[in-house]
Amino acid sequence: MRYHLCSSFTLTLIFLAFQPSAFSEEIPGIAGPENCAIVLAVAAEGVQIYESKPNPSGGFQWSLKAPEAELKSASGQVLGKHGAGPSWTLNDGSSIVGNVPPLKSVVVSGSIPWLLIAVKAKSGSGTLDKVDYVLRVATDGGVAPSEPPNVEGATARVKYHAIYIFLRRLNG
Repeated sequence: MRYHLCSSFTLTLIFLAFQPSAFSEEIPGIAGPENCAIVLAVAAEGVQIYESKPNPSGGFQWSLKAPEAELKSASGQVLGKHGAGPSWTLNDGSSIVGNVPPLKSVVVSGSIPWLLIAVKAKSGSGTLDKVDYVLRVATDGGVAPSEPPNVEGATARVKYHAIYIFLRRLNG
């Protein structure tokens, strides 16, 4: 299964690398914004961190605290990290923070949803300072445990993989 996922991520990244600069077509499952270009596409490997919070109907429930993932190129080179905010930071010093709730969300059975997120803040100079949207696709895993927590403050770290596509608006 792991080999299959790695192969799928690599093939998707290679496919994206050879796409024309204008990105206005729908990726199967979620439509991206019109008149955009791909700045960067990376594979993410990490965890979704959930924490136990009181459930209004009694007991406790899992609530997303933050993602924690490495962002990798198709060759496996670590290019940066993804964390709370949601935020993405590259080794070149550039970083962005996404606006939540997402502009679009598509449910994926057994995995965290595919998302389209607008960027609300940028810092540093580098690749990400050109980015206006982040598209999360090809998700695998990361869903909160099905068994509710039995104490407040408990945490669960659930492995996930995804592809993040960073997009910029084109003039015109």
